[in-house]
Amino acid sequence: MSADRIEALRQALTASPENAGLQLLLAEMLSQAGRLEEAADQYDALLEAGSLPDDALLAGGTVAAQLGRHGRASDYADRAAAAGIDGVAELRAQIDASLGLDGTLRLVRRGPEGDEETPLLELESDPRVTFGDVGGLDEVKKSIHRTIVLPYQRPELYERYGRRAGGGILLFGPPGCGKTLLARATAGECGLPFSNVRIEEIFDPYFGISERNLHDVFVQARQFAPCVLFLDELDAIGFARRKHAGGAGRALVDQVLQELDAIGADNEGILVLAATNAPWDIDEALKRPGRFDRLIFVPPPDVAAREQILGLHLRGTPVEGLDARATAKKTPLFSGADLRALVERAVDQVIDEALDSGGDPPLTQRHIDAALQAFRPSTLEWLATARNYVDFANQGGRYDEVSRFLVSKEARAWKD
Repeated sequence: MSADRIEALRQALTASPENAGLQLLLAEMLSQAGRLEEAADQYDALLEAGSLPDDALLAGGTVAAQLGRHGRASDYADRAAAAGIDGVAELRAQIDASLGLDGTLRLVRRGPEGDEETPLLELESDPRVTFGDVGGLDEVKKSIHRTIVLPYQRPELYERYGRRAGGGILLFGPPGCGKTLLARATAGECGLPFSNVRIEEIFDPYFGISERNLHDVFVQARQFAPCVLFLDELDAIGFARRKHAGGAGRALVDQVLQELDAIGADNEGILVLAATNAPWDIDEALKRPGRFDRLIFVPPPDVAAREQILGLHLRGTPVEGLDARATAKKTPLFSGADLRALVERAVDQVIDEALDSGGDPPLTQRHIDAALQAFRPSTLEWLATARNYVDFANQGGRYDEVSRFLVSKEARAWKD
């Protein structure tokens, strides 16, 4: 009888495709019948159309969690939280449980006598940051989606055209411009756990221990796959062997290459991203096809992105007469970190005034402009260094994106 009623509902919905009530009823019946994939399609369609009632958000999230669609389940949970629906905590707990993780990726560090030491290498089991949380950088996000996200979500599409999925992405650019945030958002887009491999967890003063630590990271990541493994400051562990004065750093580079090539192991399900401020210092072998063969330039945020970033940093701060758009136009080449520091300096002025007056003055444009007078963007030094590589070491076109940025309106605005 259930199958007959579902079929009757489908026919009714075909005749009246705009009837959200019928579609919700169909989603509920499919879920009750254990046809979760079909139910999820109906819930998702209602969500994207803005037709899903608030009281059905938890039901849609529960179905997504049961299917292992963790990013989508988090979307439902976020919407439910914004709508003030009870039961969001339970849904998030179900999402965590469906991941089957304890929230950490355990990195065992070996001391000189073979004894085991910690700390832990954290694995975020439910990264809720997505590309929607990253201001600007549309071309960068599009490239990451095509190279990392889409092959994971639609492997059959790549197989159909004989296109080899994978190849690591290396994000490079000035410090403080959102490379780590992009990596975390990539994991959120895929609905996968995220691990930021910190350099201090790898390096060890004793001979051979750094290589073993790096090996442990990949061994344990394979146990937790699928997941996103992010190697920050890749130049520190993958420094060009030709630039090493001695042989001390060569073994670590060799270890990175071995892990990426999965010698004696399988890296399937591990999406590897990396970031660096100095791509010119990374060993060329790491940038060959199948390794980190996609170098993506992450530039300082543009005007629209700066306005959004300022809005985030000003959230919860009492303001009066402050024009974030005007401030964004006055801050070309400022990184996200620079903008945060600018707001903090302006707030320091407000705090001083509050202490002097005993009142509670708001943050105004005057405070921002005063802080701006003594502030220079931190990206200038990086861009000056990058210009040298663009001018003298860009035979293969590797830094063409940087070259275009250097002559862009955004870069010229600082000089103007």
